[in-house]
Amino acid sequence: MVSADPATVAHLHELEIALHHIFASKCLAIAGFCILIYDHILTFSQEVELIWKQQRSWVSVFFVLNRYITPLVLIVDIYDKGGLASSLSQSFCVNWYFAESAWNLVAFGLIHALVALRLHAIWGRPRWLSITLSVLFVTYFVTTAVIAFKFEIDFAHTVAYNPLFKLCFAEVSPYIWTCWLPALIFECFVFILTIIKAIEHSKRKVNTPVVRVLYRDGIIYFVVISLCSVFNMMVWLLAPSTLVALSKYFVLCIVPTMGARLVLNLRGSRREDLMPTHSGRTTSDDQYGYEMNSKASANRSYNGTPDRNVVFVSRDEVHIGSLSPQDRIQLNQIKSNDRYYRLGSKDGKVHIV
Repeated sequence: MVSADPATVAHLHELEIALHHIFASKCLAIAGFCILIYDHILTFSQEVELIWKQQRSWVSVFFVLNRYITPLVLIVDIYDKGGLASSLSQSFCVNWYFAESAWNLVAFGLIHALVALRLHAIWGRPRWLSITLSVLFVTYFVTTAVIAFKFEIDFAHTVAYNPLFKLCFAEVSPYIWTCWLPALIFECFVFILTIIKAIEHSKRKVNTPVVRVLYRDGIIYFVVISLCSVFNMMVWLLAPSTLVALSKYFVLCIVPTMGARLVLNLRGSRREDLMPTHSGRTTSDDQYGYEMNSKASANRSYNGTPDRNVVFVSRDEVHIGSLSPQDRIQLNQIKSNDRYYRLGSKDGKVHIV
C-alpha cells in the first residue's frame, strides 16, 4: 500500500476543517436570518399600527431602514456565503465586499443613534448631553469606519470567488477586531447614564409604563449588544480566518431585531401611559420627550395627607382635552394604584398628589 504524502494529508485535513467552519457559519447565519424574519412576522401588525399610521420622525425613518434594508442585504449574503451561486464574478465579489461592510456600519450606526435618542429623551434633552452624545457618536462612527475600511482596503486584493466552497472569500487583517472597540465604549457610556437616571427616577418614585419599558429594554439591549460585540471581537481575534463569518451575519440579524423591539415596545407602552393632544401629538413628541418632570415629584404628597386648599376629582372626571402637554407628563407620573389628581384653583393646571 502506498502511503499518502504527509503534506497532502495535512492539506486535506485543513480543507476538511475549513468546510466544517464554513458550514457552521452558514448555519448560524441562517438561524439569525430566521430569527429576524420570524420577529418581523410577529411584530408586523404592531409596526403598521405604531409606525406606518403615526407621524413620520427620525425614529421611524431609522426603524424602516433597518427593518427592510438589512433583510435584503442578508439575502444577498446568504446567496453568496451560503454557497448557492455556481459562479460569481470578481467585480461582484469586490463590490459586495465593500458594500456589505458599508451597510453593516450604517446599520449599527442607526441602532446606536436610536439608543442615543432614547438616552437624550430620558435625561430631558439637556444641552450638555446633546453635545456630548453628538461628539461621542461621531467619534465612534468615524473611528469604526476608518478602522474597518483601512484594513479592508489593505486586504481587498485577496477577494476572489472560491469554486470549491462556492462563495466569495477574502483574507482578513488580524487587527480587524479593533473596529468593535469604539462601539463597545459608546454603549458603556450610554448604559452608565441610563443607570444613573434610573436610580434618580427610582428615588423620585417615578413609575409609569413608559419609564419601565425605557429602562427594561435599555438594560436588555445593553447586555445583548455587548455580548454581540464581544462575540465578534473574540471570533475575529482568536478564531481562524475560515470562521470570520461565524459571528458577523448572526450579529447583523440580532442587533436590528433588538432595535426594532426597542421602538415598538416603547411606542406600544404609550397607549396605556400617554394621552393624545388636540393636535394629534403626544407627550412623547420631540418637544416634550420622555423626561419625567421633577416638579411633579416635588409636589407629590408622600404622607397621604390631603391639602384642604385643593379639590379632588376622580380619574374619570378629568377632562382630557383641557390638559396641556406638560400636564399630561405630570399625570403620567402617577402610580397605577393612585386614583386622584390635584387641581390648582388659580392656574387651572393639574398637579399630582
